[in-house]
Amino acid sequence: MAGGARSTGFVREAELMPELFRVADSASLQGQQRSVSLSRWELVLLTGAAVAGSADGRPFAWVAAVAYLLTVFVAVVVSRQNPQGLWYEGRAAAESLKTLAWKYAVRADAYRPPPTTLPDAEGLYNLQLHGILRGFEHSRAVPANAAERAGVTEAMRGLRDQPLAVRREVYLRERVQVQHAWYRDKAQYCERAGWITGVLGIVLPAVGLVLAVLRALGFFTFDALGSVSAVAASVTAWAQLRQYRPLAAAYRLAADELELVRAQLTQLDLAAPDSAELWARLARDAEDAVSREHTTWQARREVRGVDL
Repeated sequence: MAGGARSTGFVREAELMPELFRVADSASLQGQQRSVSLSRWELVLLTGAAVAGSADGRPFAWVAAVAYLLTVFVAVVVSRQNPQGLWYEGRAAAESLKTLAWKYAVRADAYRPPPTTLPDAEGLYNLQLHGILRGFEHSRAVPANAAERAGVTEAMRGLRDQPLAVRREVYLRERVQVQHAWYRDKAQYCERAGWITGVLGIVLPAVGLVLAVLRALGFFTFDALGSVSAVAASVTAWAQLRQYRPLAAAYRLAADELELVRAQLTQLDLAAPDSAELWARLARDAEDAVSREHTTWQARREVRGVDL
């Protein structure tokens, strides 16, 4: 048993997850990369068209025309492929599966034995799995044979059979600490990016004001006002697409909640008679802190045709 517990203690999250998690996660990453790339090109082309259109001369007019033509092409691609929808759907499916897998593997929430009126642990897993998959019946991120690729893995069974001390060690290291670090780092990134875009939102209109006054006074004739306005609008649209400020607040809240749960899980007395019950509740609290992001992704699925 000691050898088995020691080997299971080195298990990684990737080994626990069913195949469907990797499929949905990969689909989400592909959708994210394509959505961000196409949105970036659309904003760059629109800005380039505005700058070229502000200059005098037929060559600049042709450059603007080409830029607008390419913008139309990108918009058609975005409309037909809807990469943002794939991004949101894949992330919602992947995170829901991850939560379900961890609950089963560490005996969290209703997966704490012995079952009473509930099915056995694996039966409960399959029941909740089908409930999740029903929400993704027509999703491009989830294949038709999803149920066959999302069953309980041997690594999940192996961890579930380990003593609470081993399950706590693996859960704290592979789930709570990793997720906490991810939320903390993302919150810091979004806060910095939100600050930069906020500053640009003030600086660019101020530059436009200065240029407007200088042009009115006759210092130059080049129509730079449209270019500055286009750049300012692009920065605003990019900030809205990436949702820096709302995400920074959400990530910071999730990181704080996970840190609180981590402290409680670490201080849990494993020798106490009610340790299994307390563990199931605290691990559920940790998953609930992460699952709030599931709600966000699910909500975004409803507006996946609109750039947020």
